[in-house]
Amino acid sequence: MKNTFFFIFIWCLVFTSQAQQKSVMPLVDASDTNICINHAFQFPTRQKDAITGSQFASQVMGLTAEERDSVVYKEIAQGNIPDSFRQSVYLVDSLQDADGNMHSVVLNVLPDFLAIGTDADFLRIPMLPRTAQKLADLYGAVLPTRRMSDLIYLHSPLKLVPHPMTPDSTMATVPVFVRHDSIIEVSCQVAGKPLQTLIAGHKKDIVITNRIANEPERLFIYGWHYPDGKPIQPLSAAHGINYVDYSHGVRLICDKVLVDGKLCSIKGILQHPVLYKLFSDEVGPMAQTQY
Repeated sequence: MKNTFFFIFIWCLVFTSQAQQKSVMPLVDASDTNICINHAFQFPTRQKDAITGSQFASQVMGLTAEERDSVVYKEIAQGNIPDSFRQSVYLVDSLQDADGNMHSVVLNVLPDFLAIGTDADFLRIPMLPRTAQKLADLYGAVLPTRRMSDLIYLHSPLKLVPHPMTPDSTMATVPVFVRHDSIIEVSCQVAGKPLQTLIAGHKKDIVITNRIANEPERLFIYGWHYPDGKPIQPLSAAHGINYVDYSHGVRLICDKVLVDGKLCSIKGILQHPVLYKLFSDEVGPMAQTQY
C-alpha cells in the first residue's frame, strides 16, 4: 500500500512539474502553516466485529436525526467504512485562478459518499452538516464547494442518472435511506464498474459556500447532476442546519492538494485573494471554510 501511494505521489509530482505554468506569484511560502505533510487519507482499520450496513440501519431505525448521527459519527470515526469506499482517487486537472493564470492541480477525493459497513453490506448514510463537518475535520478533509462538486462529476467514470423519491415526510427516515441506496446499487450493478470506481450523480452534496459566514444556521446543498452535467439542485439554503434527507451525501476531499507540484491546503487556497477561484465559482475568497 505504501509503495502504491509513493508511486502515485511521485507520478503527481512529475506530471505537475511538466505542466505549463503561468503563475506570476508564489503559491505558498515554505514556512506557511497551510503546507501539508502528505497527500492521503488516514482511516483506522475497520474492526472485524464492526456492524454492517443493514445492522446499522436496524440499530438506528427509531432514533431522531441527532441520536442517529451520534452513532454515525462513532462508527465512521472508528473506521467502519467499506474497503472500497476508503480508496483515494486522484483527479488531475488544469484550473484557472482569479487573474486568469492556469495551475495544474491534483485533488485527492473519496470515490463515493461516506458509507457504513462492508463492501458486501453497506449503507451510504445521509447526515446532518455539523456531523459531516466533524468527520471532515477528523480526517483532515474538506466538504466540497459547488465548483468541486462539478469537477468530481466531470471526472467520474460512473455517472448515474438521479432517482428522486416521493417528496413527503418519509424523506428523512431510515427506510427511505435504505430504499434509495438499493436503487443506486441496482444502477451500479447494471453499469458493471468496480466498487471503488469514482461515482457521481446519485446524491446531492453537502457543500461549503461563501454564504456560510452570514447564514450559520442553514444547510447548503448542491448537485445531483443530470447526464448533461447540469444539477437538479442549484445551491440551496432552503433547509435549516438540523435537516437531513435521503438525497444528501457526504463526500470527503483531502485538504492536502497538489497545485503546481506544491503541497498545500484547500482551506488556505479558498481564502487566498487570487487562488480561491481554483476551487470556488463564487465571487471573492471564502471567509469561513466549514460549518
